[in-house]
Amino acid sequence: MRLWHLILAIVVLAFAMTVARDPAGRVAMIVFGTGLGAVFLGTTSVLALFQSVGAIGEARGPGGHAEAIAATALVLTVATAGISGWLFLGMWLVQAAVD
Repeated sequence: MRLWHLILAIVVLAFAMTVARDPAGRVAMIVFGTGLGAVFLGTTSVLALFQSVGAIGEARGPGGHAEAIAATALVLTVATAGISGWLFLGMWLVQAAVD
């Protein structure tokens, strides 16, 4: 870690602490973090979904197809639960910051 990394980290932390003084700033930071996390989870989920759908095309025999379809269903279930949970956490934090 170089010195400019440390300086940048301190500047970002100081900016975040300054914004967090006001309730509207806290809400903005929570919404930004929630949105950034949702984009990360969504992108990761779509990439995993592409892989699992591609496995359906590469499968050999009924067992391989069943395994690939089960993997696709698992990816869809986990992705939906993960993004929904992340959004629920963000909403809960916003409510806690406002009260």
